Amino acid sequence: MRKHWLALGLTLIVCAGCQTIPKGQYGVTNIDWIGQKLMSDDALEACLVTRQRDATVLRLGLGSNSCGAPPFDSSPPKVTLWTLPWTEWPTYDPAIFDIDKERILRWYRARGHYDARVVAVRTYVDGQMVADPVECDPDKSSCELEIMVQIDEGAEIHVQDVRVETKAALGKDVLEKIEKALTVKRNARFDEHDYETDKTTIQEMLQDASFARAKVTGNVSIDRDQKIARVTYLLEPGPACTFGTVTVEGADDVPSELIIQAASIREGKAYSHESLIDAETAIFALGAFSAVQVVPQGDGSRVDLVAKVRVGRLERWSAGFGVMSGTLQRSLDLESIPQWDVHLSGAYENRDLFGGLRRLRIEDRPRLIFLDDFPKAAGGPHLGNLVTLRFEQPQMFEARTTLFFESTWDFGPDPFYGYFRHDITTKLGLSRPFWRNKIQTRAAIAHDLYDITSSTLGKAEGKVSSYKLPYLEQQLILDFRDNRTRPRLGAYAGVVVQEAFRLGDYGAWDYIRVTPDFRGYVPLMWDFVLAARFAVGAVFITDRADDLDPLSSRLGPAPYRFRGGGANSNRGFQAGGLGAGTDGGIRRWEGSLELRIPLGQDLGLTLFGDMGDVGQVKRIRFEYAHTSVGFGIRYYTILGAIRLDLGWRVPGLQVIGDSDAHDNQKASADLGVLPNAFHLTIGEAF
Repeated sequence: MRKHWLALGLTLIVCAGCQTIPKGQYGVTNIDWIGQKLMSDDALEACLVTRQRDATVLRLGLGSNSCGAPPFDSSPPKVTLWTLPWTEWPTYDPAIFDIDKERILRWYRARGHYDARVVAVRTYVDGQMVADPVECDPDKSSCELEIMVQIDEGAEIHVQDVRVETKAALGKDVLEKIEKALTVKRNARFDEHDYETDKTTIQEMLQDASFARAKVTGNVSIDRDQKIARVTYLLEPGPACTFGTVTVEGADDVPSELIIQAASIREGKAYSHESLIDAETAIFALGAFSAVQVVPQGDGSRVDLVAKVRVGRLERWSAGFGVMSGTLQRSLDLESIPQWDVHLSGAYENRDLFGGLRRLRIEDRPRLIFLDDFPKAAGGPHLGNLVTLRFEQPQMFEARTTLFFESTWDFGPDPFYGYFRHDITTKLGLSRPFWRNKIQTRAAIAHDLYDITSSTLGKAEGKVSSYKLPYLEQQLILDFRDNRTRPRLGAYAGVVVQEAFRLGDYGAWDYIRVTPDFRGYVPLMWDFVLAARFAVGAVFITDRADDLDPLSSRLGPAPYRFRGGGANSNRGFQAGGLGAGTDGGIRRWEGSLELRIPLGQDLGLTLFGDMGDVGQVKRIRFEYAHTSVGFGIRYYTILGAIRLDLGWRVPGLQVIGDSDAHDNQKASADLGVLPNAFHLTIGEAF
């Protein structure tokens, strides 16, 4: 009896949110299209006011079409699952649908189908055709309406000729670049979207060539009988322009001179649109502004600029709670570790310390640390604390060079050996971005104090030593990705070089550590992305202190040794399980290939293959492939992708030439005959 009351209560709760069709009106359940063979019905429906009731859809790609946005002639595969009872009912209005029929024809003409016709429109209620559905009596009908639209698309208009004409002389190289950039191509279907996009692109290219006052118009001649189009772009470059003065609006108490210096636009320099974007990026990077816009002024050959800014919060306190999921960041290296934590955090940040846009940030993060792969909690919790401090002095020596000082104190258990240690790292250096932050450089002098506090080291005995490590560090990043958190197109290259040195008896090693990393992204059909990564690492030790343990003497400081496996490495292995294992090594290589399949904006599927090795010998062992394959699920949030990956190690492809070779690491779950590992973390693998 209690179960019946519970079921009734749940039913009432669900029905309380159910949507009903407004009284006297028809609710549109579905719109069917007949005759659409060349164009996409999803792309067309996005431009109509009349719409069908939304359903839960499993769709390949990033999401549904938006009005006026390509592609127009294809849609990704989709599976309609169900309509939830609380989904709003769209209603049918005959007058609005008459306007929609005109929109259909206009949309087709924009796609190059000038002879398209709406052949017929039929409406059905309860399976019966209704000639004029205006008002509905809910006592006699369900009031659920289906619409069938029959289209005759007609023949396509194809581009026969594309011309670029200019009213003033332009350099041959400028004209060639413009012609190569055109998306309207000969013999292709004419589309107004491509035509308008080309005009915008040409104008920006002319502005980059110093023609700030450039105007681009055009003409399209359509021959409907021959089904051809002749496209002409007419360029009015205007005078070659130079930059004038830069003024500032909205800076409040922030000195305008700092903003002008960050813009770094020299009076008399040839005008370019690219320089404006670069200036906006540099001003925003000062960190004090919530909005930045650099606007050209005047109408002559001299272009004055106004930097319009909005000052954000310059001083802020914050507190929070979070989880760190098994990753350790050192410079560019993102290493998977068998450790995660639950932490509180408190921070103070000042973005205009003592004036001059100096930035100071201090954060304290007390932690409960678990010595296990996330989210397992067999090893812990242990108390730990992480304190970070960062200070930045902008415009050091010149407009865009920043002096920085950063220090980190990490107290708690080592992720691989479990003993407690203090790890205090400090860096003092300079950083400078180039070309809208796509190129980033930095150099620093650094020091790492590593002090083991455990009275017994247990399994780490003879493998690690306390040390003092002075070193130099240089970092170069080339980032040409279209999006840094969810890239679809472009390439990335980064390298970090460290030179550790001994000052007499001070310092534990002389070594050079090099870690280049290369990534590429190629978009495919239906918003699929093919992503690839290849990284290597090597440590060359030339001298060491006499009081080090044998393994540290040979492999270097424990935190800087190479390790592999885990969510950010070879996913067929748990963190620290690749090649040399938790003791680490002095050579590493890794390669990954992923097919990223979006299932809407928030969900994705990934198929991957990983290879790589960590070795303790003085060469990179490419024959140790340690191949694994698998798949993963992604759920995208504002914090990044929540990621679950499952990888299997492939027999016969662990050591090339030795089909009997196997890995000592046990599988993390009983999911079949192949050794496997699973990983739950936040953020893309690369």
